[in-house]
Amino acid sequence: MQNSRPRSRSRVRKAFAVILLLSEILKDTVIALLGADMIEYLPLHLCSFTILIMLLDAFGPWRDFTGQLLAYAMFPGACAALLFCNWTEYPFFNYMNIHSFAFHGWIVIYFFMIYAGGEVRVRYKGLWQTVLAMIIVSIPVYIFNLNFDTNYLFLNEASEGSPLVIVWDIFGTRLGAPGYLAGIVLLVLLIFHALYLIYRILEQIREQRIWRARSVSSGRNNRKRALKGSERRDEYYVKKQG
Repeated sequence: MQNSRPRSRSRVRKAFAVILLLSEILKDTVIALLGADMIEYLPLHLCSFTILIMLLDAFGPWRDFTGQLLAYAMFPGACAALLFCNWTEYPFFNYMNIHSFAFHGWIVIYFFMIYAGGEVRVRYKGLWQTVLAMIIVSIPVYIFNLNFDTNYLFLNEASEGSPLVIVWDIFGTRLGAPGYLAGIVLLVLLIFHALYLIYRILEQIREQRIWRARSVSSGRNNRKRALKGSERRDEYYVKKQG
């Protein structure tokens, strides 16, 4: 029974990752059949990269690293996409609208599942690993945007209705594209450090609950042992008097 639970959780993780991949393939197939310009739908946004990270997390031996990426970048990115969604231009029951909500919600559920299960231990070192990974990915994506007039990762233009508009208003209007990019880096660092503090608080709450549960269990065991010892002494005295 003890070994079946980890295997079951592993199967669920793999199912989540594969379903996310299949949903993206289905979406690309649908929009390609509709004649959309596919250069606008390449998997170069943050939540598209999450497909790869979830697959590595579910199937590969890199869970410590992928867990940090999910905690600092992919999970918050999916939450931000749901809060500041840019796909509401479609009708409510439009396929793209439904897919986008389901896709990002799937990522949120996946992270909640592995975090609540204690399978992700967020570290401060992971913050900087995530920053480095995002910089490495962002450089070629930015160059691609310049060459093909796209806006993946929102590196070239702020997404309407998102906090990136504020970044552009503060830095971009004064310093242009370099200022906007510097503002994004600053915003990401602030968000990541805020997330680290939140995760630390959650870890402390979890550890306190575990400690209390162990204390209660230990107290119950001590009382049971004391009761058994008392019963044995009573039996001894009864036999001795007899």
